Amino acid sequence: MWKALTRLRKNNCLRGMSMLSMLPRNGLKLSRGLRSTLQTKLMLLIALAAAIPLLTLGYVLYHKSSGTINEQFGRYGENSASQLQFQIDSTLGQMKYTVSDILSYLLDPKFTVLHEEVPTTYKGFQEEQQLEQYLKAHKSLDMKGIFLITKSGYYYGERIIRFDLLQAEPWFRDDADGYRFDLYEPKHYNDTARVPGEKVIGLLFRIRNQVGVLENSSILIETNADKLLRLFREFEQDTGSQLTITGGGKTVYQTRGSFAKRDDDVVWTKHSDETDWTIEVRTPYEQFYKPSLLIRTFTFSAVSLSIVLAFVLAYMCSAPLLKRVKKMKESIRRVSLGKLDTRIDVESEDELGLLGHSFNRMVGQLQTLFHEMKQVERQKKEAELRALHHQINPHLLINTLASIQWKARLAGAADVNKMIYHLTNVLDGNLNVDREVVTLERELEVIDHYLNLQELRYGSVFAYRIEAAGVDLSAVDIPRMTLQPLVENVFFHAFEDGEGTIVLRIEADGADILVSLIDDGKGMSEHTRQQLFQPHLYGVRKRRSIGLRNVEERIKLHFGEAYGLSVQSAPGAGTRIDIRLPIKTKEGIA
Repeated sequence: MWKALTRLRKNNCLRGMSMLSMLPRNGLKLSRGLRSTLQTKLMLLIALAAAIPLLTLGYVLYHKSSGTINEQFGRYGENSASQLQFQIDSTLGQMKYTVSDILSYLLDPKFTVLHEEVPTTYKGFQEEQQLEQYLKAHKSLDMKGIFLITKSGYYYGERIIRFDLLQAEPWFRDDADGYRFDLYEPKHYNDTARVPGEKVIGLLFRIRNQVGVLENSSILIETNADKLLRLFREFEQDTGSQLTITGGGKTVYQTRGSFAKRDDDVVWTKHSDETDWTIEVRTPYEQFYKPSLLIRTFTFSAVSLSIVLAFVLAYMCSAPLLKRVKKMKESIRRVSLGKLDTRIDVESEDELGLLGHSFNRMVGQLQTLFHEMKQVERQKKEAELRALHHQINPHLLINTLASIQWKARLAGAADVNKMIYHLTNVLDGNLNVDREVVTLERELEVIDHYLNLQELRYGSVFAYRIEAAGVDLSAVDIPRMTLQPLVENVFFHAFEDGEGTIVLRIEADGADILVSLIDDGKGMSEHTRQQLFQPHLYGVRKRRSIGLRNVEERIKLHFGEAYGLSVQSAPGAGTRIDIRLPIKTKEGIA
């Protein structure tokens, strides 16, 4: 038992030494990798925790907002193109209405026939003035003039055009029927009416299927195009688009500057209800999606700035934490150098604070362990010296008893011979220090010699039997000198003058063996039974309790906490002591 306890304490000390031997290596690893790994991991962890939601939120917001803005901008472009068409239709429709009204007036039977030359009569002059007043009445503020031009070249209206120059205009030479609209710079005005760079919208209508002067005559209305052109330029500036108006197989208007058409351009096309003009609004891809690109730039700039801020905050938050870890690392290094009085100053109760408390407790336990180890080593040396002094005594005692036994046999003292024989076997079994654990079969042999010795002492006043049917006694190990102290207690405390019955029952209990020592002695009280295994007991029960506690400790030491003694007793009803032991297998204890 003493050797086992010493071995157990020594193993604990060795484990403590192995822990200390690992500390310098771990401390060096922690020192080298602290700033390069732990801080980096903390910063990455905090940054990722901030970056993932920010990136997700930025991505969702970008797609939602850009989709909404693109949709609204598309509607805006569509509405703008429709509004542009409406403005053109309004201007040109008014001109068509004016032509229709004048044509109705000319076809009225009450209207005097037109002349193809300057009137020569007063009536003709009055009719000419009346027609020109009618034409003038239809003139709006934006109109440059309303003219009725005969096929001979004589015209009615303001005297601001020259027919020779008008005939040179390509659009006038075109003899197509119907309403003909065009946007041009009027070069057929005389010097008093001509404005350099001025643009007008002209509506030319040929009068067909008539007789007289009206046959093949033309109605020409010209409206100042400044408002319409200004509307075009504002539209181009607001939308960043190219505006193209075509009609009659030619381009009426096109945005100035070079513009390369691409397949990914956004195009809106409108057709005028009043003319044959087609309005095409072409917006470059970059221009149309410019708001989305701006949103994307601002969104990801904000996300990037937030991630950088998260890194900065992660560094600021991790620096105090790593400072505490560094202090803890330094304390571990000091302990690894053998300075077991090192302690960590715990300033908080978080996880690092709890770790500091655990470290302090561990170092305190190491200090205690080292002190115990020194004390155990000192006691071990003392025990070895005592064992050396007493090593010869058992052999001397047994050899002496053997000599006395032969003397008794030669002298014919049979009882003395038997007593010495049994005593010698009991002492040989109990004092054999070579084996701490023996088989149950060997332990029963020693008990048999002990009971024979007691029978020679007390006489045949007690009965003893062993019940071990179906149990292989050689397959059960038991600490040496386990049963003798228990049987000895029966004679000292349970029986009076050695009278009574002792039953030793051995039976299997699952994977274990249950050895029951049963006597019919005087028993004990519940209070006494509970104190049997308590330490530091004094009084009349001291010897019994020490023996039981010693047996209990040795069984648990060899086989574990699941094994040991249990006592059942009552005053006047005897005592039963159960010993639970394991069964050996081929590999060892089951």
